[in-house]
Amino acid sequence: MRIASVGGGLAGPLLGVALRRAGWDVALFERDPAAASRGQGYRIHIAPDGVAALRQCLPPDLFELAVSTSGKPGSGVTIFDAGLKVIRRMTSPPEEVAQHLTVDRLALRQILLAGLGDAARFGAEFTGYELGPGGVRAHFAGGATAEADVLVGADGPRSRVRAQLLPEARVVDTGQVAIFGKIPLDAEVAALVPPEALDGFTTVVGPDGGYLPLAGHRFRTDPSAAAARWCPGLRFHDTRHYVMLVFGTAAATAPTDGLLARIEAGVAGWHPRLAQLVRRIDPETLTATAIRTALPVAPWPSGPVTLVGDAIHCMIPAGIGAAVALRDAALLARRLTEAGADIVPAIHAYEAEMLVYGFEAVAASQRPLGG
Repeated sequence: MRIASVGGGLAGPLLGVALRRAGWDVALFERDPAAASRGQGYRIHIAPDGVAALRQCLPPDLFELAVSTSGKPGSGVTIFDAGLKVIRRMTSPPEEVAQHLTVDRLALRQILLAGLGDAARFGAEFTGYELGPGGVRAHFAGGATAEADVLVGADGPRSRVRAQLLPEARVVDTGQVAIFGKIPLDAEVAALVPPEALDGFTTVVGPDGGYLPLAGHRFRTDPSAAAARWCPGLRFHDTRHYVMLVFGTAAATAPTDGLLARIEAGVAGWHPRLAQLVRRIDPETLTATAIRTALPVAPWPSGPVTLVGDAIHCMIPAGIGAAVALRDAALLARRLTEAGADIVPAIHAYEAEMLVYGFEAVAASQRPLGG
């Protein structure tokens, strides 16, 4: 059986690895020109269902590499006011913390792509698909095509696969923008950052509606050493410990350039240590993204084209989206491999389950932190 996946984030590659291990002919198409050509994200949280999906889909050596290169676990979530006074702190028992992972998204993506080998095709911009008696034909910029029995859209909130499959599906802009950056973690930064940010996840809430999440990512094991043990051919793009900084604000006040200046202006008048941290951001890591969320979608007639992750249920960042996307990949892989050649009923079973938990997660992402 042949599967073509559009989008090389997390869910698409994980699905491809699982089906490749099951004997499927896998091709993944990513519009980026190379595996590490852009900052594919920062520190992300993976809840237990996402960890289970990684364990299910990855070969043991790559799963061990993913765990080895995850972050040192923290003990809780802390909310500060702009003066760095604790508003609320939520902690979890160690046995619960141990069921979760925090990972560097780019490092995890590189691990997943390593599992795909030459099945990943970069520089391939998807433009549309057509159905025929032999399956699905995907089209790409420049005139290239690919034939498959199943086409999966894993191409994010602006999914072109979704736009053709479900033109009625809506993704709405929340009116907020998040500016991401990495601060290399050295002794000076460790002295400036609130200690809670190196022991979990923190958010500083400003007086004007702005907010500033801070969270350290310290690799459990040196990624290069871990790769030498578990995947000798892999060379990680960036192996520095760092503090992730995110500045959230109204989109109308955030320019498309001058991102560092925008953060500096946004935290003016907040605790002076925060301004010092902002000045230490690596400018090459700065990127801005609009915050979008999907509206619930009614079930549709299933066929050989389906969707996973943000392509169907994108959500406000709340520490749950990555695990849900990985769960999609694991569930779809399991349904397809159990069904053999009976593809459409397998896809229907996947979609029926995914739409329930996926949009439950979307609703959960819209609740206040700790709510």
